[in-house]
Amino acid sequence: MEQHVFEALQGTLSADDTARQNGEQALKRLELDTGFPLAAANIALADEAGLAERQAAIVQIRGYVSRHWSIGSAKYEPGPIPDQQAKAQVREKVFLLLTSANRKLRMVAAAVVANMAVYDWPDEWPQLFSQLVDLLHGNHDQVQAALSVFGEWVNSDMSEQQLDQIGVLIPELRRIFGSSDYGSDTHVLAVRVFTDCIDIIAIMSDTRREFVDAHVPPILREWIDHILQAIRQPLASSDNGPAILLKTECVKALLKIVIGIPRYIGPHSPAILEALWSQLQELQEPYLHAFVYQDSAHSESATNMLVYCEDDGEANTIDNYLCGMFEWISRAAESKPVRKFFVEKSKVSGALNPTLFFNQLAASLICYAQITTDMLEDWADDMDLFVADEDEDGYRFNVRVSVQELLQSLDDVYTRPLALALGWAAQARSELANQWRNEQNGNWWLVSESTLWALGLASSSATVLGTDTAGSAPNMSSILDSDVWPLAQGSSFPYGQGRAFIFASNVAQDLPSDVATAFVGASANAVADVQLHPAVRLSAVRAISNFCRHLSADLVKPHQSQFINGLASIIPQLSEDSAHIALEALHFALRVDQDITASLEPVISEVAMGVWQKYPGDVLLTSIVIDIVEDMAGNVSAREAFSQRALPIIGAAITQATDGMVVSSGIDLLTGLLKGVPTPMPTGYTETIFPALMQVLAASSDSEVLQSGQACLKYFVQKDAERVAQWHDEHGKSGLEHIVHFIAVMLSPDASESAALFIGDLVAKVVQKCGAYIAGNDFAELVRIVTARLATAHTSSFCASNIPFYSQLVIRHPAETVALLSSMEFGGRSGLEVVLSVWFKSYLDVQGYYNRKVSAVALTRLFTMNDARINSLVVPGDLIPNAANNGKIVTRSMSRTNPDQFTQIPASAKMIKLLLAEIEMDVESTFARSGGAGLSAVIDEDELDNDGGDDGWEDDGGDGLGDTDAFGYFDDLAGSDFEDDDDEDDEDIQADPIYNQDLNEALGSFFKQAVQSDQSSFHASIVPLLTNREQTVLSKICS
Repeated sequence: MEQHVFEALQGTLSADDTARQNGEQALKRLELDTGFPLAAANIALADEAGLAERQAAIVQIRGYVSRHWSIGSAKYEPGPIPDQQAKAQVREKVFLLLTSANRKLRMVAAAVVANMAVYDWPDEWPQLFSQLVDLLHGNHDQVQAALSVFGEWVNSDMSEQQLDQIGVLIPELRRIFGSSDYGSDTHVLAVRVFTDCIDIIAIMSDTRREFVDAHVPPILREWIDHILQAIRQPLASSDNGPAILLKTECVKALLKIVIGIPRYIGPHSPAILEALWSQLQELQEPYLHAFVYQDSAHSESATNMLVYCEDDGEANTIDNYLCGMFEWISRAAESKPVRKFFVEKSKVSGALNPTLFFNQLAASLICYAQITTDMLEDWADDMDLFVADEDEDGYRFNVRVSVQELLQSLDDVYTRPLALALGWAAQARSELANQWRNEQNGNWWLVSESTLWALGLASSSATVLGTDTAGSAPNMSSILDSDVWPLAQGSSFPYGQGRAFIFASNVAQDLPSDVATAFVGASANAVADVQLHPAVRLSAVRAISNFCRHLSADLVKPHQSQFINGLASIIPQLSEDSAHIALEALHFALRVDQDITASLEPVISEVAMGVWQKYPGDVLLTSIVIDIVEDMAGNVSAREAFSQRALPIIGAAITQATDGMVVSSGIDLLTGLLKGVPTPMPTGYTETIFPALMQVLAASSDSEVLQSGQACLKYFVQKDAERVAQWHDEHGKSGLEHIVHFIAVMLSPDASESAALFIGDLVAKVVQKCGAYIAGNDFAELVRIVTARLATAHTSSFCASNIPFYSQLVIRHPAETVALLSSMEFGGRSGLEVVLSVWFKSYLDVQGYYNRKVSAVALTRLFTMNDARINSLVVPGDLIPNAANNGKIVTRSMSRTNPDQFTQIPASAKMIKLLLAEIEMDVESTFARSGGAGLSAVIDEDELDNDGGDDGWEDDGGDGLGDTDAFGYFDDLAGSDFEDDDDEDDEDIQADPIYNQDLNEALGSFFKQAVQSDQSSFHASIVPLLTNREQTVLSKICS
């Protein structure tokens, strides 16, 4: 066998294609023999064999372990698996290669050992850990090999069960890291493995709290001291690759600690912050000379200091180190131990002001945020990269983006102090820019550009700059004079000129009206001026978006036509990756004045539909086009003309396209059109569009098409239920019967749950709008269809999406719904049991402000019925601690072997538990619909759950650090991801009293009534089943 393997390996190394292919085929055949890995291991160990053959042998073993060592491997291929005796021999020989003098052999062997450990340790290879620890006391090469094994192994496969071994390993790693006997490359490996150990400790910090509390503080005391020593080491004038790599790994370790086990880092945070700040100051000037200022006399020396080559010859820089430091500051800034470094109370006003450190940090961040020469070169080659880098959620990461994330984080925590700090820093930076401009230094614009860029990120900067700060920071007038106007007039610096437009638009509301008007007109001219640099035109596009959103219509209206025409001219010139910014600007522009928009309908229709026809698969562009379609359909003066242009294009896509993606996208556009038109729809919509849509849905099996169709049908029902019910096909089947049939098909047992993800919204809308058009028996059949599918449903998202259907039924007809469901049977369970089981299990997964409220109110209605059929149902209650899985990472196999167990409680008690959880979650504040009169208004969180604190890490709140609007954060969320757009444009929802009531107040009244009247034997049957926390919440609500 060994000879055959050796000859095959030689063949794979041959320069002759035929010989090489024959060798590869031979190895594939030989791999099916269980003696193959041992033969390959013998070759890899044989000194008399050629080095090339030995290396090829160990590489083959690495592949073999992945394919044939264990059936549990993700890359497993059918074939015999070696027995334990053969495996033990292979393991022994491969481990010996960790002591080889050849580095390539050692490194591949390390990967093989780590891979074997995944399957064999600790059961079949219990001595491995101690063998590797022993190897850590060997020579330099052996230590590196052992660290390489740990580097791959600890990262992926150790868990809580091996936490004790982690406790043994960490001191060894610290010994190596702190020893001058090893080079920087070995120190890097030691810190890297330590960082992986922190990951494991973090995962187990809750389940093994006692162990972690006892061991982590002394570990951190030793490690952080040595880490900070490495970070503080000054860089040499050149050849700093190993030192930069070590500093970078050290910062990564600090990041893992602050993210994974923050409660333990508090005492060390001030020292860490001071060390990182010292590094940022030390590296600032070299960074600017190496990467920002092209003509600097110090560029060469700075580049030699901060740029190094990896082992593969690829050039690398200090960037990762800087980004790591910025992220650590971002994570730590709000903690109590370092708060004093950022803010201090004014002795006069009591307001929080930035410290000198905060001011200096702001100035340093502005410096690091300057545009680099690499960025300028990238943008010159590809303007799409310029657009991506300017996008808030751009896909490229660099030092400037890292600074942006830090500033945004600081803005969340220290809103006003950050604005003041940036204002202070801007004054010094503006003075430098002015000095350089007078000296004819061409880098002045970089300084001004980064100053305006940073000021634009702080949410309160415009307000602070617009007030008299008694000389502590510049006012808006000085910023305009020193930075904005010079950049706006600096045609030689297009990226700076573009920044002037964007900054002016960001602070438009705080600009003098004449200045704002001047920039509005300049933006309108710039976007259409083909002679201007693309960066200026694209920046003007972004400015137009901001002007249309932030300024009054009176200021923007005179330029609206110019905006729309200019945007329409530039959009076709942009690529798919950049068109979104101009299309979004067009969307904002057409909202300024309805009459002007209507007069330009042909232009808007052509460009919007043209973009969609060109890029129907682009989700972002399509979403913006849908918004435009909806707005144009809602414009009384433009609706008819726009529909005449858009419907043929949409209709052709839906009925003629062969690509499901295009059909789905076309239906989405149709949905946007339907959302925009009034209720009821204009005559002809239902009669002509609805039949074509139903025909497409009846013939399609594409999940995306079916999902889009469900959403579209919901709007037909919402907007035109009467006409849908009155329309009949040639066979006499009504539109409503077609919809019910479609629902039945989507909910058939063999239908995909993901394809029917939005069917719940449709059936809920049918309940709301079509009760008068559906006979009692047909309605009962619809309930049976939905319930039958729920009885076999698997995914929580699908189950949750159908709960609103039952919520609506209960709200409207509680007794009849309970009776109907009780009369049905599915697999030995009543329909009532099926529905309530799913409802309870998926209650917290219900999406949307209105649906959440209706679900909660429906449960209160069910509870107050005190129906024996409901009260007799027993359902899962609280999780019972599982001794078999306690303190472990629970894998799928473990959960199958030892599944979670729950207490069994009456359905009425489960309702109370869910409703108590609902009032704790405080949906009103989450969606910013009220003043936040939820649980926090009556209960101190510490009374509910106090684990002793996090050693001062968590923000204690109440100090006015953030925005003065306590719910400003939720306002932002409610304006984006948390906002349920369907609620806003659904007249039925808007008119529902449940939508407009305060859920917190309604639930409070419900609980008080239930307790006072002892509904469902509340005190005797329900209260004893509540947890301590739930009882405390209930007590506070009712007190």
